Amino acid sequence: MLLREIQPGDLLRVTGTVIQPDDPDAPARLTVDALEVLEAAPLPVTGNCG
Repeated sequence: MLLREIQPGDLLRVTGTVIQPDDPDAPARLTVDALEVLEAAPLPVTGNCG
């Protein structure tokens, strides 16, 4: 699955490592090892009924 196929509301499992630097002003670093879609978000309903 490509990252651009993931939609808002999808239930994801992300595994990896977060590294907090010694310098509190520096941003944390996230390394993602795997990303899995557990459940896709429901498709929005479009159009008029009736």
